[in-house]
Amino acid sequence: MKKLFPLWKKILLAILLCGVLACVWEFASSQNPYILPVKRALKYDILRLSPVSRQAETEGLSAQYSVLRYGDGEAITGDFSGETDRKTVYEDETVTRLVNYLDGYRLDFPAGTAFDFTLSPLFTRAVGDGFDVTISRERATYDGMRDVVEFELSTFLPFLFHSDSVERHVAHYEYRFLLDATWQANNRVRVEEWTGESGVWFISAVLEEPGEADYDCYLFATVYTGSREYLRLAYRCHSADKAMAETLRAQAEAILVFESTGEGVYHTDYAPGRPVFWTAETAALYDDIAQSGTLRWGIHTQDIYGQGIRETVPALEEELNYTFGVILAYLPMDWAFPAEFMEQVHGEGRIVELTYQTTMNQNLDLYARSPLLNICRGEMDGQIRAFARAAADFGHPFLLRLNNEMNSDWTSYSGVVNLCDPQLFVSVWQRIYRIFQEEGADNCVWIYNPNDRSAPPSKWNDSLAYYPGDEYVHMLGVTGYNNGTYYTQWAEEWREFDQIYDQIQADYLPHFSAFPWIITEFASSSVGGDKAAWIDNMFAHIGDYPNIRIAVWFSSADYDGDIPARPYWLDETPETLAAFRRGLAEYK
Repeated sequence: MKKLFPLWKKILLAILLCGVLACVWEFASSQNPYILPVKRALKYDILRLSPVSRQAETEGLSAQYSVLRYGDGEAITGDFSGETDRKTVYEDETVTRLVNYLDGYRLDFPAGTAFDFTLSPLFTRAVGDGFDVTISRERATYDGMRDVVEFELSTFLPFLFHSDSVERHVAHYEYRFLLDATWQANNRVRVEEWTGESGVWFISAVLEEPGEADYDCYLFATVYTGSREYLRLAYRCHSADKAMAETLRAQAEAILVFESTGEGVYHTDYAPGRPVFWTAETAALYDDIAQSGTLRWGIHTQDIYGQGIRETVPALEEELNYTFGVILAYLPMDWAFPAEFMEQVHGEGRIVELTYQTTMNQNLDLYARSPLLNICRGEMDGQIRAFARAAADFGHPFLLRLNNEMNSDWTSYSGVVNLCDPQLFVSVWQRIYRIFQEEGADNCVWIYNPNDRSAPPSKWNDSLAYYPGDEYVHMLGVTGYNNGTYYTQWAEEWREFDQIYDQIQADYLPHFSAFPWIITEFASSSVGGDKAAWIDNMFAHIGDYPNIRIAVWFSSADYDGDIPARPYWLDETPETLAAFRRGLAEYK
């Protein structure tokens, strides 16, 4: 008699089979950002499939069209062969079409459009007659475990579950200021939003009383892909040209999205400009900094203009048996040029790192009037000229750090606060620089200083998007704090000095190796670890970064109400002072 297969084994086999099928289904359907690269490598690197057909690339073009291919940022002849960053441009009588395999889209533009692929791993810029546009493929972060579970269920069983976490991410992280009625009223910006027939989410923003602004009309298009990734299109044009605005909207709605493939390639060769108009004293100081083999140290303390420079700094120096060569001070643009302070610091043989910020409220109310937009309109030139004349009258060289940490969401002049447009920051920087030059301020060494981490962490908001150009920058400022672990809701973690600055060097050295670098401000909190040991680690590793010429300690604190949430004071304990004293001994 044949022995029957036990029931429990049948059940177990069925469960295992269901589990295998579920895993296969999950892998096939998942849009998880950690699984997508594996799936894409399998399909496009191993199986050599194509994410888009040639028919789809040319669909809708006239019979007479031209083709130009770009491989790794360079125009090539023939088909692709080995390039990882691939793009094809088609041109007929009516449209210029870009097929961007790296970011996974086919998009039309008015005929004659030109492209800038220099920052291709981040975004592509297109420029035409009366408009420009920045296109990037972004990724929504998870806000918590609930987002992870909801999103995975929505891709695994879409007929049962739905997740709107990507839409919420875009609305909050990208556009929360632009969509706020108070911000709109304070900044004279008229905003509309709608969803197109193809599901593209549009936001239109028009600058009222634009004055001298380059463009007064913005059109933002968000194209969802069904994954955590989305395409962001940011158009700029003129509100008077309604036909152009409608053409751009229609072309954005007709975008074809496919899976991204390849690896992006940068084409940057930045080098500091050396102004011919500098005074001999300014040029000599710059050369001394750039060519020095010795690291200079600087300090910032609370009330630096008063008790700080008169008492706190000298007391610290006595404790450390060291004289700081650089003094950091902050100045919002509604304050006058601090001539007396500058003379005092210069008379003591020190250099001032003056941080000039275009904020009227010390970055405390980001929904208030943005001076950056007023500067774009040409409404604040007189105030800037008066400041520049006072700087010129001072006469001696100083380091001018304009609008630091612009790639953040905590400064009045950041991109996300100002129409989500880094080009406005660039225009303002160049405008202020020209005004200083016109007013004879030939004693300023200009420092370009993004934050080490961008907020939001979007490609369009990367620090490179804000670079004003070689002609306008003389030093690179790098900023990276060990914030400690006080703000658990922001998932802050303890970061050692070399952990922070290894990443900074990896990010910036490929682009800014020709610049002298300055750590414009840095420090360690004491919440979450051993601050004295952190300082020891800092001195042990700071020599690993040869571009750094100056390092400035921020001896103050960030507060949560009355609580020092991030105590950065250098003299917080005898141990922190002793650690810094030990490290400075070799720099005397």
